[in-house]
Amino acid sequence: MEQGKTTGPDRKGKHLNKEERVVIERMSLGGYPPRDIAETLGRHQRTIEREIKRGRVKHLDTELRKLTVYSSDRGQDIHDLNATAKGPGLKLGNNRELVEFIHKRIIDHKESPAVVAFRMKEKQLNGSVCTKTLYSYIAEGLIEGVSNESLWEKRKRRNRNKRVLRRPRKTPGRRESIENRPKEIEERKEFGHWEIDLVVGPVGSKAALLTLVERKTRKVIARKLPNQTKKSVLRALNGIERDGGASEFRRQFKSITADNGREFLDVDRLQCSCLSEHRRTSFFYAHAYASWERGSNENTNRIIRRFIKKGRKIENFTRSTIKTIEDWINNYPRKILNFQSAQQSFESELQEIVA
Repeated sequence: MEQGKTTGPDRKGKHLNKEERVVIERMSLGGYPPRDIAETLGRHQRTIEREIKRGRVKHLDTELRKLTVYSSDRGQDIHDLNATAKGPGLKLGNNRELVEFIHKRIIDHKESPAVVAFRMKEKQLNGSVCTKTLYSYIAEGLIEGVSNESLWEKRKRRNRNKRVLRRPRKTPGRRESIENRPKEIEERKEFGHWEIDLVVGPVGSKAALLTLVERKTRKVIARKLPNQTKKSVLRALNGIERDGGASEFRRQFKSITADNGREFLDVDRLQCSCLSEHRRTSFFYAHAYASWERGSNENTNRIIRRFIKKGRKIENFTRSTIKTIEDWINNYPRKILNFQSAQQSFESELQEIVA
């Protein structure tokens, strides 16, 4: 089947745009030569050949063979970077202090380019750049010692195994489904609603990390457990209640959403206060194998994995180390919170309640 000629306006003499680069990527992957791609887009053949050469990347196919192919994203990134060179030179120039600042924040402090750009603006550093420009500089290797491999979100991900269809376990009817959770919790409009989960070690290890995340502020509480049992989870939750008191716990923990793990199934004892006979919170349960229904918790656990790699035993991490990780997450500026930290947002909510 032949590719039809473009019916759009003549763009000769103009730069390739993102849509044209996508067409180039699709046709080149389909085996079309530059001549046919040029005819389709109404461009000169040499324009297409140069673009394909610029946008080449290496990737693995399904048989793990290394192939060199054209990437529209890569081609667009190079175009955007080259566009910044028009007029004034790169803002970094010979600004060694700024380069060292960016290197330190990304490598030593594990911050994202968005947070680094925010810090540069906050400190009013000379030569500060926006997030998009900083990403482009990193992609082109203009920040010494920093590459896309240094960025958590751009690291190569493992190929996921094919999903296996699993049948959810039947659960007691007294447990409250997430379908009955009030709308204001889903929309994150009200403070005091949490998600709970476990971060576990390799198969055969006992210790685990209990994590609670407040949905509106993203505040994190992490507790090391000796094992992955109902008793350990209950003891940890009781400890949190004792630290603040029964009334304060009810004020801050209006609801908790859990998965269907057996460690969270003792719903009556989990909801009942250990300091009084009153109910301290309400538990809701997500659907089986629907991790996206507890997105805040899943995202937080991914951040924790930056410090506690998969395959590492939780037993090897002291409570002091876990506290350090918890503090790092809670004091990290979050773009979704307008670059406030979770701790700052959480304290603001508490002050509003008191007021």
